[in-house]
Amino acid sequence: MNSVISSFERVMMPLAAKISSNRYLLAMRDAFSMLLPFIIVGSFFGIMEWVVLDPWGTIMGANGMNLGQTFTGLDTAGDAYKASGFVATMQVLQGLCNNVVTVGFGVFSFLLVAAFAYRLGQNWGGDPFQTALVALGAYIIMTPQAIPGADGKMVGAFSLDYFGNKAVLTSIIVATVSAWLFVKLSQNKKLRIRMPETVPPAVAKSFEVLVPVFFTLAIFTVFATILSQGQFFGKKALNDLIYAIIQAPLMGFSQGLGFSLLYQFIVWFFWWFGIHGHNVTAAIQNMVYMPAQLANQAGDASYIFSNGFFEAGLMHVMALVIAIFIFSKKDSWRAVAKVGAPAMLFNIQEPLAFGLPIVLNPLLLIPYILAPLANTVVGWLALSSGLVPIFKYVVPWTMPLFFGGTIGTGSIAGGLLQVVWLVMDVFIYAPFVIMGNRIKDEEEEEEEA
Repeated sequence: MNSVISSFERVMMPLAAKISSNRYLLAMRDAFSMLLPFIIVGSFFGIMEWVVLDPWGTIMGANGMNLGQTFTGLDTAGDAYKASGFVATMQVLQGLCNNVVTVGFGVFSFLLVAAFAYRLGQNWGGDPFQTALVALGAYIIMTPQAIPGADGKMVGAFSLDYFGNKAVLTSIIVATVSAWLFVKLSQNKKLRIRMPETVPPAVAKSFEVLVPVFFTLAIFTVFATILSQGQFFGKKALNDLIYAIIQAPLMGFSQGLGFSLLYQFIVWFFWWFGIHGHNVTAAIQNMVYMPAQLANQAGDASYIFSNGFFEAGLMHVMALVIAIFIFSKKDSWRAVAKVGAPAMLFNIQEPLAFGLPIVLNPLLLIPYILAPLANTVVGWLALSSGLVPIFKYVVPWTMPLFFGGTIGTGSIAGGLLQVVWLVMDVFIYAPFVIMGNRIKDEEEEEEEA
């Protein structure tokens, strides 16, 4: 066993070191890490909004624990329940929770621009704060500033579709280009405006970057103006253009098992590196698998691979928690698993990803990617054979195990599929958790010394 671990480490550790030393990817990872508190807090309030407070949700609704009827004595499917003060109070509380969810998810891409550009500014030798501000300005310029009003006329406003996780790829591109342009221009001494020494340092520094800011934002303004004419695929926004370019080629492959496995590999490899894989690949999810989900729900199609299918398979990290409780002798792992288990009940894996850690841990790379790939194959077999119905209904990704599969497919078979996935994943993780017992943490080595 020790020789297997040693051989595995010899192969994986150099790979992990090479990836982790890439300054651009490191900046991206750090940017996502900076936003981690917003994601976790937003997820918590999302659980409260979608699972606990929803009058027809998992806790209150007839398809769940039906506590709404217990509290009110009214049929949750009736008009009296809908018009009750209880439902009104729950909806007010949902609205309050939604405000926090919007910060964590609704404007995630906007926050990512600032965080990513800040780290790129540090890496490339520019002023990180100024770089972040310029990137935010560029992102606003590239975002349509009008949406259809109630009467169909355009009104001055922003759509959250251009600020949430649907625009992650756009935010990465804008942050990268704007940060590079600004830093390169600001490093050109000929473009700096020198102020007298009597001028306050903050003002003098602002004038030094005045010309670089002007040229950077001007370039984005020109590009946004050209794009607004609809000459590229008829799209007037960068985010829409990216979707148009990527969506057409992907539509023909999205339902293939091979493409779905590749998609899962990319998602979870990004996660292993410390980058939110689902946000990075949100373009694929929103362009391909969400439309498939909506088509299933409308009864227009019967797609096996849909948004609901993949969200139902998020529980594989819970299998790692169970494997740790059963097989691990490492106190550090067991302590993190105890803390992370409650969050994993609602598919929030960040405490485990960064606490064990899973991130850049060569021992856990194989099972961390193998488990979702195995789930995809088994799920494909189960749905294509008719043993489990297709995932038809949109279910919050925070829905607990069994409930998510049952509600998503409209059948208990969907919940049982999740249980099968979980048991299978425990066996996948188990050998690697047992291997981990033979690897001492730095703290354990210090204690023995």
